[in-house]
Amino acid sequence: MTAPRSTAPARLVLAPRTAPAGRRQPGPGVGPQRTTLLAWLHRDPHYRALVRDAGAAGGAGGRAGFSDAVIIAVVAQGLLPGLFNLVQSWVDQQRTEVSIRLQVGDSEVEIQVNGRTDAAKLFDEAQRALRRDDPGNEITPPPD
Repeated sequence: MTAPRSTAPARLVLAPRTAPAGRRQPGPGVGPQRTTLLAWLHRDPHYRALVRDAGAAGGAGGRAGFSDAVIIAVVAQGLLPGLFNLVQSWVDQQRTEVSIRLQVGDSEVEIQVNGRTDAAKLFDEAQRALRRDDPGNEITPPPD
């Protein structure tokens, strides 16, 4: 027996954008230190066991400007807002972008996260897109 779609786990594929050509990493003591997205997400104990490096098996499909470092996460839908907040804070600190492919049940949506994105709006956008793909599919909102 499978779980109803609204409670099905969410599978995410996160592909961070590589640093633009010519952009130098800051030296020691100059500006923010570079932290990988995976290390950033692992700072929160809720995501340590749920988020992993896809390694060579994942691959980003050679998308221009995106790193081959792809991260896979399978999380309960109630953890999505927190994960989106972490991704957004990393994007803001690193001044880069992340492509998130989110799959719930048979529906899939891709979301671009950049410095102008609001984490709460990411969740709403994912909800609307998944509902548009499959009207019976909706991400369960977190409890208030």
